[in-house]
Amino acid sequence: MFAPSHMAVGALTQAGLKRKLPTAAVAFASSAVLDSTRFWHAPYPWPEDSPVILHIFPYPDDAPSILTLIALVVATIAVGWLLRRYWWGMAWAMAPDIIDWLFLRPITGENPIHDLFAKVSTAWGFGVEMAFVAIIVAVLLLRRRSAPPVKESPEGLE
Repeated sequence: MFAPSHMAVGALTQAGLKRKLPTAAVAFASSAVLDSTRFWHAPYPWPEDSPVILHIFPYPDDAPSILTLIALVVATIAVGWLLRRYWWGMAWAMAPDIIDWLFLRPITGENPIHDLFAKVSTAWGFGVEMAFVAIIVAVLLLRRRSAPPVKESPEGLE
């Protein structure tokens, strides 16, 4: 997935969890789920000698790729601006990509975080994902249980 998707999920995570540490953990982990799903990807790879920073964008080889690149840049800016209130969740949701693509890959030539995602894409990975879901559900249920009860108005009075 591309940056706007990560940002939207991070914002949704922050809106739901509200607290910083759970938001950071869930938003960071959401990257594994989003990056294992690929609806569309640039059909043409960047040339090997091109700067690594460019590899995070679709290669602008033809008109659809150029339009996609423009749409992604506009969408990233729009989502960032519209959901700027949820910057914490958006930053953590994008952190694995930022760390891998902007820091580690230019230095080491590898993507250790995404390689780890690929390694857990097995039957064990499914177990890890289900454990992740169980933790999220437990946190949300415990949070709901500890929240003060909502006072309902008597029928007819609003």
